[in-house]
Amino acid sequence: MPNRRFYGWTLLAALWGVMFLNLGFPTYGPSVINPAMAKAVGLNREALGNMLMVYMIMSGLPGPLVAMSVYRFGVRKTLVAGSLFTISGALLMANVVTGAIGGMLCYGLLVGTGVATGAAMASQAGLARWFVRRRSLALSVLYSAGAIGGIVAGPLLDWLIGTTHSWRAGWWLIAALSTAAACIALTLVRERPEDLGQVADGFAPPRADGKPAADTRPWFVTRREWSFRDAAHSLTYWLLLASMIGCSGGYSMFLAHGVVHLQDLGHTAHVGALAVSVLTGSGLVGKLILATFGDHVDPRYIFALFMGVFAVGLVIIVDARALWQVWVFAACFGIGFGGGIVCLMSVLSNYFGTQAFASLAGLAIAINTTLSAIAPKVAGRLFDQGLGYGVTFYFLAAWCFIGAVVLCFTRRPEVAAARGAAAA
Repeated sequence: MPNRRFYGWTLLAALWGVMFLNLGFPTYGPSVINPAMAKAVGLNREALGNMLMVYMIMSGLPGPLVAMSVYRFGVRKTLVAGSLFTISGALLMANVVTGAIGGMLCYGLLVGTGVATGAAMASQAGLARWFVRRRSLALSVLYSAGAIGGIVAGPLLDWLIGTTHSWRAGWWLIAALSTAAACIALTLVRERPEDLGQVADGFAPPRADGKPAADTRPWFVTRREWSFRDAAHSLTYWLLLASMIGCSGGYSMFLAHGVVHLQDLGHTAHVGALAVSVLTGSGLVGKLILATFGDHVDPRYIFALFMGVFAVGLVIIVDARALWQVWVFAACFGIGFGGGIVCLMSVLSNYFGTQAFASLAGLAIAINTTLSAIAPKVAGRLFDQGLGYGVTFYFLAAWCFIGAVVLCFTRRPEVAAARGAAAA
């Protein structure tokens, strides 16, 4: 007898919990832990940037492998495997690491791989199978977990390090939270609606008379499933991806250098930790905007708005000496990146369908994070050479402004055009 209560909402709650624990803390927590580590063991700014660079690369580069894992082993096993990577890296950081090389290997390599495998990529691929008509709403709720995790992670880890007088205590906490995430995935994650005798949101149950079920998908959601090959040959796919790179680069640069940059401008470490919280909290605003309008208006236009907002934040942060400037740029960063990354995933699934979505999202994240991870290293090198952070911030702001314009004029893809491009 089919289960009549739609399990998609229970699955969304479970995946939200996994994202809160496996993304929120390992992503935003090190922006508080690593400056304390750098001060304790004597790391320079370039070494600090190198650690985050490796983390950023590994949090995205395995994307195609994560997609393969989702297809072959399922969402649940993929999330558990990611949790184990994070647990291993966090325990090594808490007990073994004493310098930059160990930080790059344990935090950058292991924790980065854990975040790639045990958080957003697998969760959103599973969720896209359950939600179609309300996909923007579901993805926005899912991604809010990372933002709320960041709101909690910054002050909590700042308090924990201050109380214990040890940056290693923060990694003990991250290891414990990832253990809880693995337990949630094992217990509650289900792969497909068909496994429970249900259908995805947006489709009515099959009719008894054999006629087609009602289709309530929005007009901008494709009615055909693209192959990965056709989608990868679509110019639209690459324009969507390129538009996000400047935003991701600015975000990774802030995570690596934001707190120390604010200290250079005369702010305290406490203000830096609060800026991280404001940034992540403002990400909820971007997700709320997408959740409200993204199932009625093509999310591509909302995506363009978010890129423009993020660019404004990049300009303000260069000389954010006043406290109000700190809150403004942090809010712009949160709204721009927090909403932009969900818009990218929503548009990809809307334009190309769910069959190729995991592979397309994995490739997009792999390329995006690998390229954006260069920003912290370049910024650290320029700073150590006496050029400061301004040049990098302004360059990324220009990229975001251009990306916003490109998104406004990008067209929805057509299979025939993509096949023609492949043939050419």
